[in-house]
Amino acid sequence: MALLHWKQQDLTTRRYTVSDENGQVGELAFRGWTSNDADFSSERINLYFQRQGWLQHDVTIHFKDEVIGMSKTSGFGKTTTTLVTGEQFTFQGKSLDSTRELLDEAGNSLMRFEQGSFSMSSGQITIARDIPELTRLLLVATGLYLRHLGQ
Repeated sequence: MALLHWKQQDLTTRRYTVSDENGQVGELAFRGWTSNDADFSSERINLYFQRQGWLQHDVTIHFKDEVIGMSKTSGFGKTTTTLVTGEQFTFQGKSLDSTRELLDEAGNSLMRFEQGSFSMSSGQITIARDIPELTRLLLVATGLYLRHLGQ
């Protein structure tokens, strides 16, 4: 099991850092105060999240200039992310609870995104099992992005 920490730089920005015990792992930055498009950057991977309009809840995930995945949100707060590899992941939470979980296709919990007890601007990400590094970064970035949109 691995533990990461996320932190919003300050309450006036839409920029989040993700770190582990060795330092910063990556950063998620929205492209403006009113934009729901965001970039995730790390030493290993750079991603771009593009929301499809204000009323739709579909998000395309880009690596370089290629779409590598699509996230679709249902009316029940459940978001399914499908990668071009065919892998599917579900991001879900419960009403009135700030904790969100990322599940694999079998319904097993891969990651848990938690908010700090007395803080809306920081929290932790618990990773339940070994996941290849690039997939792990992709899922961390996607989960943090979706968590922000769901606030």
